[in-house]
Parts: sequence; structure tokens; C-alpha cells
Amino acid sequence: MNRLELDKASILAVIVSLLADELKALRYLSSHQTGSERWDASTLLGEAHGTLEPDQHLIAIGADSLELLSLATRVATFFNIYDSGLEDYLLRFKTLGEWAELVVNARVCGSENLTFATSGSTGTPKQCPQQWDALVNEARFFATQFGPDTEQPAQRIIALSPCHHIYGFIFSVLLPLQLQLPVVRGPQALALINQRKLQAGDLLIGFPFIWGQLSRQGTSFAAGITAITSTGPCDPRILCQLRQQGLERMIEVYGSSETAGIGLRSDPEVPFKLLPRWRRGGHADTLSECASGADYELNDHLQWLDQTYFRPTGRRDKAVQVGGINVFPASICERLQDLPEVAVAAVRLMSIHEGERLKAFIVPAEGQDDNAALTALLQAWCTRNLTAPERPKAFTFGSSLPHNALGKESDWPI
Repeated sequence: MNRLELDKASILAVIVSLLADELKALRYLSSHQTGSERWDASTLLGEAHGTLEPDQHLIAIGADSLELLSLATRVATFFNIYDSGLEDYLLRFKTLGEWAELVVNARVCGSENLTFATSGSTGTPKQCPQQWDALVNEARFFATQFGPDTEQPAQRIIALSPCHHIYGFIFSVLLPLQLQLPVVRGPQALALINQRKLQAGDLLIGFPFIWGQLSRQGTSFAAGITAITSTGPCDPRILCQLRQQGLERMIEVYGSSETAGIGLRSDPEVPFKLLPRWRRGGHADTLSECASGADYELNDHLQWLDQTYFRPTGRRDKAVQVGGINVFPASICERLQDLPEVAVAAVRLMSIHEGERLKAFIVPAEGQDDNAALTALLQAWCTRNLTAPERPKAFTFGSSLPHNALGKESDWPI
């Protein structure tokens, strides 16, 4: 069997995704403000200093020396360039294409494995090393699910998830390499959907936030289209609505940055089935890798039906997902309650009918009687101090937090 390897084009796509994500954090930008959809191999990392010929129109990221160091570190860490000893060369090159070529050479010189980062917005992201062979084996497994020998083989990958996350990497980098399929990414992928240019054999790679948007928009799907969702639980009502809008099949993949894929299912009413890499661990919330025997402690509580089928029953760390990013409502609530204008607060996800963002219930401190002024103050504070996924998008005010008949904190309407 031929060994699967990354080509320069795939490496460049990952580098673009990595750098866009890093610049969002460094410059406090939203995704569309990075301009990464226009980046290519000729894109300059620093500034264009007037040395271009009149007919040249190169794009420059404009990274200063400190930003460049952060960008280089992000790429070197993801591709484990330190294993080849070539990491110092990153700062000597000027374009994204040169960085992609360096990664190609580094992989030849021993930088084979990859390191993904968790998507959490609170605290330092955890680095999650992954063995190359394990990732390739997973891609080969999924190729048996969507390849030419299946009833509905994929013809094209429509990637709505960033490819530097492990889920996006497996399904929009490794899987198309394994099946030799074309890939459409980012804004171009979303445009195909919005313009109703999808076609039979398209395999959509997305996450719950995207599916919720398409459900509310009433997006119609042509026959013969399959979608995959991961990064967090997707409300079954959204999946049902998408089927009513013509989506033929939705596959849910359960996994994490630490483990890659763990299980899959094609019906939200049935449990997940373990992927071939795994077997049930000695404890309810652990897995054991079949090949190595290594044990992995999971972020979720699992309910096992037998040795192969399971259901996730909730996060152990109380995180929720907003736009595919882990956020921690309890931590956000504590920070809001530290404000002198706030006596007590509660933060939780909106209901399915309200949206996919966070909302907050605020009991104002004594003397804070102007709800409009307090809303403006809270919104300004959130913009300065919280990441976009962490920011509550609706504030409700009252004299006490809402509770149910049993005295437990309860939800509230916006």
C-alpha cells in the first residue's frame, strides 16, 4: 500500500488556516478581517517595501517582528519542525509558499507527526500530539465509508471547517488525499451552498453552528449530498430540519483533539459506534487504543450500552461550544459578577429557537436602575475582555436569578 503523504498544496492550505487563526488572536480580529481568503503561495509574511515591479500585486500579511515569531512558532509546533532541526529557517523566508516548501523538506528530514491544539477559549490551549500513522489509518477508515466502493461515493469535498483543527484536517486534507478528490474551502464553500450550486456526490464538512444557520435559512439541498458534523453535539431537531430541506445523509463523528475520531453514527436517535482504533477502557470515561494499549481519559461522560456502542452524556469540564469553540459559561459568569455594576449573573447557551450564542441574566447592583445604560456598559466590557465566542449576545435583567419550582436555576427567555 502506497504511503499517504502531504503535498505542498495541502500544507499551504493548513498554513493559511493556522496563520489566520493566530492573527485573529494577535490582532483581535474576526475571521473575515484577516483577509486570508486571498492568501496564496506568493503572499508575503511581512510588509511589501516598494520593491515590486509595476505589474506585481502581491498580498502582504504585514506581520511585524513579534507577530512573525508567533506565526513561525505556530507553524513549527503544528508540523513538529523541531524534529528536523529546520525551524530556524522559517524566519529567513518571506512568503507562505516558501514556508510550505520548508515543511515539505522538514517532513522528509523527520518531522512526521503533528500537534493539534484544543479549541478552548479559556486558558492556554492544550497541545495534542498525534502520530501520523494513526491519522492516516483513520482517513483510510473513512475512505471506506465515502469512497468509490460505497453506495453513495463522494465526488468533491466542501469544507466549512478550518483545516488546522483535527476534525477539519482529517476530513478536508487527509480524506481527499486518500480518495484523490477536489476540495473547496471557506468562503467559496459557503458560496456554493448559498448559491445552490451543490451537486450529487458533494461531501459537506461542517459543525453545529453552521448547520444551525443553514437550518434557519431554509437552505435547500440537491439530491445525493452527504454532510458530516463534529466538534460538539448537534441538536437532533436541526438534523431533522436539514433532512426536510433535502439533505440526504448526515454523519455525526464524535472525537476530540486528544484522540481524533472516536465514534460515528448516521441517526441522532442511535448510539455512537466505536471506530476500529479504539476499545472501551477500564473506566466509563476512558478509552484504550487497540494497537498500543494506551489509555485516554475523555472530556465527556459516556454511557456504554455494550463494549462497542455508547452515548456522550455531558462535558466533565462544563464547557459548551459556540461556533465550534469550547467556552466556559461558569468562568464568564464569575468575571461578570466581579464588575461593581453586577450583583449576580447567570450565563448559558441560547435555546435552539434563540440562536447558537451565549446569553446572560443580570441582577444589577444597588443603584443600577438604567438597563439600557447597563447593557451598553456590559457590551463594551465584553468586547474588550472576552473572545467573540465568549461574549453573551443578549442580556436580560431582573431582581433575582430565574429558578424552577424545585428551587434550581432555570432557563429564561430572551
